[in-house]
Amino acid sequence: MSSRRSNGRVGSGRDALENEVPLPPLPDHTTNLQWGEVKPLSGKPYFYSILANSNLYPRYYMWPARNFRLELPSCEVPTILTYMGKSWDMVYHGKRKLPVFSPVGWKKFAVENCLRVEDACIFELMESSDKRVIFEVQILRCDIPSEILENEMMMGQSREMPIVLY
Repeated sequence: MSSRRSNGRVGSGRDALENEVPLPPLPDHTTNLQWGEVKPLSGKPYFYSILANSNLYPRYYMWPARNFRLELPSCEVPTILTYMGKSWDMVYHGKRKLPVFSPVGWKKFAVENCLRVEDACIFELMESSDKRVIFEVQILRCDIPSEILENEMMMGQSREMPIVLY
């Protein structure tokens, strides 16, 4: 894997190998239907993140995109991520200088879904209040075409500039 910019950080698969980072095995493409299932967004607010080392082992930090934070409460609130009919509970820490999802909850989601550096997660906001936040997540595995990665900062930031996969 080659190094590239992601979330303002540089990450590569080589870093993981050199640091002996344990990676979960990838699911078998022929038996795991989630690899081929991508559904259209519903039109609700969303953000995406192309995963970097800081999002995975050992720290497991995930934060919403800066321009998306106004959509979320500025307090600690129970949060649910849903993916493929399953859900994961965590807390969104909106009061922090850098608002984040709880590392424990995010780690559970990341490990159970075999997330890897350069996978993309699309977080569509289904509900947001001071009582609860719910995201529906889509996972796009790291075989994203290079043309999209070159324009990563512009793609998906608005309805006028959607994420387009060929």
